[in-house]
Amino acid sequence: MVLALILLAAAPLPELKVELMPSPGRLAVQMIVQRELPVEWSDALSAGASVGITYRLRLYRNRHWLWDQRVAAHELAVKAQRDPLTGVFTLVAELDGEILASGQVGSLQEAIRWVTHPPPSDITVPLRTEPLLLFVRAEFLTHYKLLVIPSTVGTEWFQFAVPESP
Repeated sequence: MVLALILLAAAPLPELKVELMPSPGRLAVQMIVQRELPVEWSDALSAGASVGITYRLRLYRNRHWLWDQRVAAHELAVKAQRDPLTGVFTLVAELDGEILASGQVGSLQEAIRWVTHPPPSDITVPLRTEPLLLFVRAEFLTHYKLLVIPSTVGTEWFQFAVPESP
């Protein structure tokens, strides 16, 4: 029993925590990044560069006799930028190009918390007979090898079964 508790305490947290809250025809998705952000990301934010995290959401219909069918794809871009004159951080969250939320904070820690704990994304869910799967990933930044080959730094893709609406 004690060994099981020690193993549970030593197990690392998942990189991305996702909570799904279904309602008729809609799905609210709350994401929280639980891993440490890259050093160059936080250095760029404190220096005044515009940085952000892009949350990619893919909704698939789980079909047993064929490959999974993509139903929808969404992108939540959460950005923060420090104004070098005032020291205030401007925050913006955009879901598929439309502004979802915005605000301002005064400290670096608050800006990092807002970007890693974005507002809930409300996406449409079609009426269905097959179960739906949601794939989620957070992308922090992109490195380029030889100036042309992109390499994205982010979390793994996480898969979740979409619960039935109440």
